[in-house]
Amino acid sequence: MFSWRPSNLFRNPIAATALILTTASLANVAPAFAQRNSRNRPGRPTPVAQPKPPQQGNPSNNALGKATPDNALVSKSTRGCAAGSLVTVATYNVENFWDDVEENSGSNNYDEYKKGGSNWYAEQMYIKKAINFADAIRMAGAPDIVAMQEIESANNTSRTLEIMKPYVESMGYKYFALGQQNSKNPVSVTTAVMSKYPIKSNMNLDFNMSEGGSASTGSQEDGVMQSSSSARDPQVVTIDVNGNPLRLYTAHFKSRRGVFAVGERMRVAAAELIKKDIEKQVQSTPSLDVLVMGDFNANENERPLTEALMAIDDKNVFKRNISDDRMYNFWFELPAAERCSYMHGGALQCLDHILSTASLFDGKGLDFVEGSFQVVGHNGGEAASKLVKSDGLTPYRWGMQKSDRGSRFTGTGYSDHLPLVATLKIASRCKTVR
Repeated sequence: MFSWRPSNLFRNPIAATALILTTASLANVAPAFAQRNSRNRPGRPTPVAQPKPPQQGNPSNNALGKATPDNALVSKSTRGCAAGSLVTVATYNVENFWDDVEENSGSNNYDEYKKGGSNWYAEQMYIKKAINFADAIRMAGAPDIVAMQEIESANNTSRTLEIMKPYVESMGYKYFALGQQNSKNPVSVTTAVMSKYPIKSNMNLDFNMSEGGSASTGSQEDGVMQSSSSARDPQVVTIDVNGNPLRLYTAHFKSRRGVFAVGERMRVAAAELIKKDIEKQVQSTPSLDVLVMGDFNANENERPLTEALMAIDDKNVFKRNISDDRMYNFWFELPAAERCSYMHGGALQCLDHILSTASLFDGKGLDFVEGSFQVVGHNGGEAASKLVKSDGLTPYRWGMQKSDRGSRFTGTGYSDHLPLVATLKIASRCKTVR
């Protein structure tokens, strides 16, 4: 059976300090990482969070993009809402954001980050990555809550959040949570959440194909997939949005590389794990507001979405029956031709998703603002000129060149995925809440 457990919060006090970091405490946590790294590598300079380069792409609140689009549906949904009643959320696969520690375990499975194998460390390319990441967040309108994928795991001790923080704090981000992974799960990348609202808890769901379940066959092939860097534990955080709890699941399912059927079994199993936990939570708190976001490596019409998470295309069913246990996939806010955030195999696909339970349509707590879902970079403006290529759809990915002498990052581009953004409203602050 799949099981739930808190992260290593109580078993590993060093890793625990990296779970939830406020602006005031983050600077105090970094020395703990530095001390640990120095003990493991005598004579190595102590890694510290890098300062912000002056006048070099540092985002400011004066140049933010629009996290909430202007259209008739949004205007209707937010009519009667007081100032400060809107909350924006986003999911963004940042494409392999590593930290500055060459010996971290996450580097072992990726040649381009191994010591001496690239210019990531020698030229401090991680600083450029942080600047470009912050620039993308700025163009996305600096959403209040951002779920991220492909953050280096490094045995739950990645310094990536410390590196990115100086470049996003001016946009209001105060709280950061690194997705913890089971110590027996040899992953190289994990998820993370940054928020302008307090993160009250951070935990993970144990994903173990070998423990059974409808998607596990116990075959040798499954065993190989389980031991790869793709069997990632979903992250679960609870965020306090002005007294309204939001339970947010951040996921990064098995990639689409390899045998499709094998990968799909893993993606379905991970989705089932999340759905079972949601059902348990909603059973005890029916009105709990729940979002599931991340890179599912599955399109909106594939089994992990339609069967495991029970995602549907009609939000109106929730208005008629608020106890419906299915989920709404925000992709269906857009026409089929506009559903794409990633290029795979020469075809544009929508592998990133934001889903909600029926509770975000009940007129209580937090509600979804209809018409607010968007793919950043598809609606013109600065994001369209920077985040996507000339075709207006393909992401302008983080640049890397490979040769016999190793990998070399160019410092250009952003990610092979585009950010997805949606808006919620605090129902108690809106006269018209339905």
